[in-house]
Amino acid sequence: MKINKSLKYFIFLLLCSFPMFVYAKSYYGVITGAGVRVRKDPSSTSYYKMASSGEIFNMPDAELVAGNADCPNGWYKVNYNSSSIGYVCSNYIKVYEKVESTDDNGTPTNDCEREMQQKGFPSSYWSGLCSLKSAHSNWDFIAMTKDNDGNTIDWNMSVNAESSCGKNYISTSNAAYKDSSCTKTGDSGYSPVSTNAVKYFLDPRNFLNEVNIFMFESQNRNDAIDPEAYKTASSKIFGNSYLVQQIPNLTEYIKNASNATGVSQTALASRIRQELGSAKLSYTYPVDNSALYSVVSGNYTTRTGWTYNGASVDNYYNFYNVAAYDGSDVTKKALIYALDHHWGGTGNQDNDRQTAVTGGAEFLNNKYVGAGQNTAYYQKFNIFPSLSTSRYLNQYMTNIQAPVSESTILYNAYKDAGILNASFKFYIPVYQGMSGTPISTDEVENNNNQNNSQQQTSSVENIVNSAGFRYSNGYISKINVGTNVNDIKNALTSVGGNVSITDASGNEVNGSIATGYRININGSNSETLIAIVYGDVSGDGKINALDLLKVQKQILGTANLNGSYKEAADVSHDGKINALDLLKVQKNILNTGNIEQ
Repeated sequence: MKINKSLKYFIFLLLCSFPMFVYAKSYYGVITGAGVRVRKDPSSTSYYKMASSGEIFNMPDAELVAGNADCPNGWYKVNYNSSSIGYVCSNYIKVYEKVESTDDNGTPTNDCEREMQQKGFPSSYWSGLCSLKSAHSNWDFIAMTKDNDGNTIDWNMSVNAESSCGKNYISTSNAAYKDSSCTKTGDSGYSPVSTNAVKYFLDPRNFLNEVNIFMFESQNRNDAIDPEAYKTASSKIFGNSYLVQQIPNLTEYIKNASNATGVSQTALASRIRQELGSAKLSYTYPVDNSALYSVVSGNYTTRTGWTYNGASVDNYYNFYNVAAYDGSDVTKKALIYALDHHWGGTGNQDNDRQTAVTGGAEFLNNKYVGAGQNTAYYQKFNIFPSLSTSRYLNQYMTNIQAPVSESTILYNAYKDAGILNASFKFYIPVYQGMSGTPISTDEVENNNNQNNSQQQTSSVENIVNSAGFRYSNGYISKINVGTNVNDIKNALTSVGGNVSITDASGNEVNGSIATGYRININGSNSETLIAIVYGDVSGDGKINALDLLKVQKQILGTANLNGSYKEAADVSHDGKINALDLLKVQKNILNTGNIEQ
């Protein structure tokens, strides 16, 4: 049957009247290992950067690029920057599809809701914020909707980044808040956090009440508040605690530190209170069964005597527990950091304590408050850093409940000081793609689903290779110089291993990994592998003139290297130790060449 021209034209117009939609999916990946190389090309050893666990990359697609000897399971492409594509081995990146939908677009019904809408807050924020505005007209709420580059922050991406195994910990007996699939461990009594619990603590709408709103308070000094009123609030934070009984001038030190750094007095006081608690920190450590450390007294005492690198830690202070990482000997680590940064040491107690309080405030300002992390919330969840490459990294604390705790401390202090109605500024995040209703604690507890991927028990060889390291003849290698022991633990446990790391004598170790360290891994089998850091021939975790000398003596036959140390000297990976290895070590020291691990 023939169709006349008029009918054909009608059909053409009819088809053109219907819009044609092409739904383009978009993806992102979350790094799951430590020290993961974002390569320039799968077949090349050159790379753009070393990515950290929990770091996020947008992806042009979710297609696997063919594998090779370095990554048999294939590679994923990631957007390294606006113009460059990088490649990450599929063994240690988890891929997600972006979800853009939202149902949070209500219509305002009063002046306050219209104001909040104009500020950029979706309708699910209005009730909480307007209730606060009604009670405190001087309070100012700022909607953080985009980063410095103009990008919105995706809700699901943020949840997945913060749900990365070992990223956050919680102290609770309620199994619903714990991620049983994550084998990483934190401080005693703390467990990795379930995805639903992350959703609860990450969602700002759960904390838009008079107390918890202070997790979003600006930590820059508030010039609308008199310095002496600030000092009064600081004193309320400490009350009559053991800390101020021992150091009566602490709030004066804090006021001076605030004036010097621009960080608010209450931010400094609440952080000290959060970190030191009652401040009775002396503890008998198992290292020698007699060591006592106290960042409050500034003294170190032990029946056997102890110094660090030949120096006493007496008269040094670390009120903010800077460098007191999760694990053992945390207070000792804090005092060593204070020693290294000259926070005290003169013996003039008043001056030493002021130096330590101000030094910690400078650290807080340089690393956090002045770098886009100017609230307790952003110091826990780094959503809007000054540099977008730092997003989800550089968090001050691992305790996911810390912002809630700090906000309670601040609220009570301001209330007791009588300045609760002062002009406060609150910087509150707004995520793209949020549901109109935040998850509640009831939903967390009634929906006890753990993270999406349950770890399978694997052989030690598979665990090592999957974490991005190299397994060979009782050794574990492909470890970059300066890699922290805890990062290696985290990388191996994230793919199913149960891990401990010691030196050759069986002593627990911290800091950078070194050639000769023993890495004990339990999976479907158990093995103790010896760490190889190529170029670190002396076994001190560094590559320097001592390593050059040892390689030279090995070549000349005036000394013999054995075991892991001999293996570490073969930096050219040709099975020999010769002038080529010596040259490579020399170039590494001079920064004119890199040793391929």
